[in-house]
Amino acid sequence: MSSKRPDPYDRPANPLAQDDEESDRDFDPELRGETRPLDLIDCFGRAKAVLGALVGNMAPGESLVVVTNDLGFPVAQRPIRRPENLPHAMVFGRHNRCSLAIPHDTRVSLRHILVTAWPGQGALRLRGYDLGGRAGIVLADGKRVPGFSALGHVALSFGHTGLFVLPGGPAGLALLEGSTDQAFQRLTGIDRHGGGIRLAISAMAEPSVAQLGGYRPIDVDARPQPRGVLRLRSLKSAKSQRGAEATRELDVDSEQLQRGLLIGRYSDRCSLAGSGRNLSRVHALVTEEGPNSLLVYDLASTNGVRPGHETEGPSHAVVRLRQNEPVMLGHFELSWTPAERIRVH
Repeated sequence: MSSKRPDPYDRPANPLAQDDEESDRDFDPELRGETRPLDLIDCFGRAKAVLGALVGNMAPGESLVVVTNDLGFPVAQRPIRRPENLPHAMVFGRHNRCSLAIPHDTRVSLRHILVTAWPGQGALRLRGYDLGGRAGIVLADGKRVPGFSALGHVALSFGHTGLFVLPGGPAGLALLEGSTDQAFQRLTGIDRHGGGIRLAISAMAEPSVAQLGGYRPIDVDARPQPRGVLRLRSLKSAKSQRGAEATRELDVDSEQLQRGLLIGRYSDRCSLAGSGRNLSRVHALVTEEGPNSLLVYDLASTNGVRPGHETEGPSHAVVRLRQNEPVMLGHFELSWTPAERIRVH
């Protein structure tokens, strides 16, 4: 059965959401008086001294990921190194399984953003995906985007939380030199008043994905190409699913995979949804890697993501999905039949 990708932002609020098993919907900010957007430059100004101290103690070649509250106080941080093979993946959200947990911002979803760091030479290549949270991803110029690509450094917000990624050592200190306004413009490409051209151009450079700092990994003029069929199959008997279909199928194209395709039980948020408690509400995200492979990221799920030959053991942050090499999401098998004559941009 083929299905159409739903709009991840078109869903009702649920102010009673409390945990992963009950619901993964956001709290309604209007019920709590939380309508004021985060002032990112003010947040950055308050955090600037601490960010400088942190990157100054890091070795060149490392990068620092920091999330702050709306007052600029760091609430979580993590150093990362350039990966050698598969991308490095971090999930941000309120859930305690996330790489960087943000428990006190009720506008942040349980699983809100996936940020990936890629192998390669030069400045660290970063790619981020909105996981369908109501507050979304907001750039420094106030634009909301469902995803972004960046080269070396990032400053953005989600909910009442600021996210900053900076290179360690002298490169990071150079970005932070001078006044708050000077450093913010160096970091984001825009000034306090929204002037500058980087984000204004980047928001149009790649459909649905904001390009920051010159990282443009795909041919944006190309039309979406068919990329085959994804199949999600429960390895438990149909009887245990109370009559639910044992296999779900979805025709996918290159644009869906560039944006990131969600898989889980959450039918109004996930493009490919399955039935069964072994599958988390928002379990995994699938993206493009090359003509012969996709990437499947674990989104802080309860039962994990593993290569098809691994029936148990720890979850993998990211697993390659190839034809005839399925990936396990809990006890669900995800397989892929690629379309013929594919040219990946």
